Amino acid sequence: MQPTQTIQAFLQASGAQYRIIDLGRRVLKIEKGLFEKIENAQAPYPYPLQRQAWFAVLFWDPKNIQQHHIWFLKLPLDEQGYLDLNARDDFLRRALEQLGQALLDSKENAPEAPALEIKDNPWSFTPRQDKMAAFHAKALVELKRPGSQHLAPMMRYLEQPEQFSQWQHIGIQGIADLCARSNEESVTNMLRQHLPQLPAEVMVPLLLGLENESISHLLTQAVIACKQSMTSDTTLLAAIIRALSGSVDQTAKKQFILDALDSYKQAPISIEVLVAISGRAWEVLTDDAVALLFVEALAYNDAGQGAFNQVLTDLLFMPSIGKSIRQAFRSPKRSERLGEAIGTFLGEVH
Repeated sequence: MQPTQTIQAFLQASGAQYRIIDLGRRVLKIEKGLFEKIENAQAPYPYPLQRQAWFAVLFWDPKNIQQHHIWFLKLPLDEQGYLDLNARDDFLRRALEQLGQALLDSKENAPEAPALEIKDNPWSFTPRQDKMAAFHAKALVELKRPGSQHLAPMMRYLEQPEQFSQWQHIGIQGIADLCARSNEESVTNMLRQHLPQLPAEVMVPLLLGLENESISHLLTQAVIACKQSMTSDTTLLAAIIRALSGSVDQTAKKQFILDALDSYKQAPISIEVLVAISGRAWEVLTDDAVALLFVEALAYNDAGQGAFNQVLTDLLFMPSIGKSIRQAFRSPKRSERLGEAIGTFLGEVH
């Protein structure tokens, strides 16, 4: 039987404005229509990580935008990638009980609105520092508020190329704030001009921050230009791929990833690079040809069969690309090495 109460129904009944933001692979907004389907078991969760849905619920009173609330939720998924509705219902039950108690406490002790934060809830989690910084930056954009106090020093740093070597004061929140506003013309122009010239200590965190944004064609070219400062730095290559994951320039993104994968026969590709593709830029794997090249490279990865098994298990659980990965498994063009790796994988996971 369909549940009578959903997270969205609760929020709508409260009159709150809200956003749902995934925190698993990248920090991405989930459209309300899609989340409604997820909550009604009409669509699988699109960004599963470790067979769970990791997301934030940001909500606020439209009459008092300064007072906002956040739930960080981690809910299990079933074998088909659909939300475990029993877990969702248990979360809501606990949250409503806590809200009821908070209402009573506020009436007895204080006139202000009750707290809506959840405490000691088994379905809540604390995001990693980088995810928290990216979420906080996105939340400020959604709330139409200025960036944090760390944004201005970051902007000043980019405006002074002669001081690029003096990066020690740059913090993760300033980088996240800048990336969250990368579609603003002034920020885009600054990044286009200076991103490829930055020291690695700033360039790499910036690239990683851009993975959460939909970057323009012009900014895509600046990201690709960062390759000029790369010799055999797999960390930088992985960071470039991650930055390209949200690019609107699908052709440039796909070609860069194809070029990165094409060298697997000359030398094993770093698992860091392969995980950047599967964990962040997974959309390119919906192309059967790219998927086959990826699993071929994965069979030659520098971390061995265990890494092959782990990445494949993750990919096969992704609703958008599982089909293309299975197609690559069956491809008559697959190499003997890949066939052996698949055979071992199937033997070890079943």
